[in-house]
Amino acid sequence: MELRRGHRFFRPLGEDRPPMLDLNRRLETYLGRVHLLQEENALLAEEIRALRRSDRGALEEGVRRLRLEVDAAWREKVHAEREAGRAAEEIQALELQRQEEARARAEARRRLEQSRKELEGEQWAHVWLREKVGELEQEIKHLIGSHREDMAALTKSRATRAPTWSQRGTQATHLLQLGQEYSQRATRAWQEAAEAHRGLFSRLEDSLSEARGRLTRVGREKSESQLKLRALEEEMASARDARRLLETTAAQQAEGHRQEIHHLQELSAGLQAEKEELDHQMELLLLESRGLQQQQTSLGLEVVTYRALLPSDGLGGGVPLLNQPRRISITGN
Repeated sequence: MELRRGHRFFRPLGEDRPPMLDLNRRLETYLGRVHLLQEENALLAEEIRALRRSDRGALEEGVRRLRLEVDAAWREKVHAEREAGRAAEEIQALELQRQEEARARAEARRRLEQSRKELEGEQWAHVWLREKVGELEQEIKHLIGSHREDMAALTKSRATRAPTWSQRGTQATHLLQLGQEYSQRATRAWQEAAEAHRGLFSRLEDSLSEARGRLTRVGREKSESQLKLRALEEEMASARDARRLLETTAAQQAEGHRQEIHHLQELSAGLQAEKEELDHQMELLLLESRGLQQQQTSLGLEVVTYRALLPSDGLGGGVPLLNQPRRISITGN
């Protein structure tokens, strides 16, 4: 461009002086603007670097806090899972214990039913023995009645006949022997029946006492089993409530951590968007700076060309700002 325009500078000096003065003033104004823009560019570059440092620090702090919160949430989750597993194991152990208590309770019921049946059988046996004793008593009474009838018949037959003294003695002896025999037989039968009755009653009383003892023991075991079962049911209900509370607390904590993580992710996305916006602004400033550098270089070349065409004692000394072109640069992090 300077070579093509070179033939315009071979005119007389008087013709080129006003345009050169005007060009010098315009160049001084432009260089002043460039200097101001350069200072503004430096301030903006420093501000961008500060923003980058602060944004990076805030982003790193947010990421660090997010990692700490995620680690804490993970530890709380693991702790809640362990507590839930421990509660499940306790509930399973309580369930097994409850099943054992239920089996013991069923066994106690079976034994109670068996004892009740045995007691009923013994009561029936007691009734049968009473009936048997009544029958024996009736038989003894019948034997005594028969003996008395025989004695009365013998007495009557002796009164109707007129026996001799020898016959009377013989019959009296025979009657006495017969009476003694019947009396001994009746006494022996009565003693045997009474002994059998006493033995049966003794055995029945022993059996009844044993059955009552078993019934009392079974009733006591049943009461203890019911108390244990009730305590186990209450303990299981408490364990279920504790497990539900742990699950609810873990779910609430997990939801809170998810919300915090979502909030931090949104904050991180906002910081990333600000960073991208600052990078975009920086790129625009760099492009503008490059454009200004190109314009400054072009103007510097034109000024050098004008200086070469002007006399050494002319206007060259009045433009001190045109000695060297200024550079505008922005260094990004």
